[in-house]
Amino acid sequence: MKSQLPHSLTRLFQWVLALKIFRGIGVLLPQLIILLNVGARFDLLFGFNRTDAGFSTLLFLLLLAPAITIIWFIVELIISIIVVKRQNSAISFLMPGLALFFFLQSLGIDIYMVLHFKM
Repeated sequence: MKSQLPHSLTRLFQWVLALKIFRGIGVLLPQLIILLNVGARFDLLFGFNRTDAGFSTLLFLLLLAPAITIIWFIVELIISIIVVKRQNSAISFLMPGLALFFFLQSLGIDIYMVLHFKM
């Protein structure tokens, strides 16, 4: 007979996996904007940056990156508060701090890109 995990443990694994994927997306989005900018500057995108699709992609990433990273920051804060309430221990600022770092990075990249748009 197969041994199955309890339903609550299976749900926990699903949440942990979803959170790890969400963290990965939150880390990669700001770097994708940087790569797109560097690729456009040195014409490594073979003219993609001069098309409407290239500009739309850049605008989409400029809006999506801060939104995803602020949601990640809020989720990490909630998880840290829940862990502190359950374990009666000191709050860990590692993951919320990492999420805040990437949020500030994405905001900085967005401000830099917006200031350098050629109208």
